[in-house]
Amino acid sequence: MAKTTVKTRAIVLQSVKYGDNSIVVKMLTEELGVQSYMVKGVFGSKSKMKSAFFQNMTLLDIVATSSDNGLGFIKEISLSHYYRSIAVDIKKTTIIIFLSELLSKSIPEAEPDTELFNFIYDSVIWLDEATDYYVNFPIIFSIQLSRFLGFFPNIDTYSEGSSFDLLDGNFKTTYNDIYQIDCELSRCFYNVCSRQTTFDKQHFITNNTTRRKLLESIVTYYKLHADNVRDIKSYEILRTLLDV
Repeated sequence: MAKTTVKTRAIVLQSVKYGDNSIVVKMLTEELGVQSYMVKGVFGSKSKMKSAFFQNMTLLDIVATSSDNGLGFIKEISLSHYYRSIAVDIKKTTIIIFLSELLSKSIPEAEPDTELFNFIYDSVIWLDEATDYYVNFPIIFSIQLSRFLGFFPNIDTYSEGSSFDLLDGNFKTTYNDIYQIDCELSRCFYNVCSRQTTFDKQHFITNNTTRRKLLESIVTYYKLHADNVRDIKSYEILRTLLDV
């Protein structure tokens, strides 16, 4: 069994308690892609690896040992970015819970993808530092994420008055499928797809009903195209707290 020790940035996707004092942590790492680590004694009073390190979407620097099959182990750990607002802002915390569930279920355990890692890493920092309008962040993030996952909508098929088909990812001039959304919502969908990933220009979605329908359509889109996304449980909480 080959073992590899690396120093890497990492993003916590999910942690599950294992026994009385340990957890299994699923992370997206910059150097190795998706990895799972056993962290022993994390709830012990003398442990150097406190449970606070392993909250959803925490950004870390780690030195870890991974194996070809089985769980790896973390040897050293520190915060890569200290959250200023996410931990104390209930709306941002809810967005983070949504992101971690979406990412944990949609990112395949494949080769490392530096562009994907940097997109997620930089996006979460943007959210933490945002002081103004960020209510549309989950919508823009989810659409832009699909670009890295291989099912970004085909915006070249858009024309004024066309309808977006959630099943095949194309805009159509005829409306004859249960997965097609209406023309007005399709125009909004197209606008989101056309935006840059900086999140700075998200004021174009101001209507709560449109926001709710758009987010619901995006969740359906992921269910249709991401192999392991069957349900996003945190979506309902996100809808409530963001008034979408």
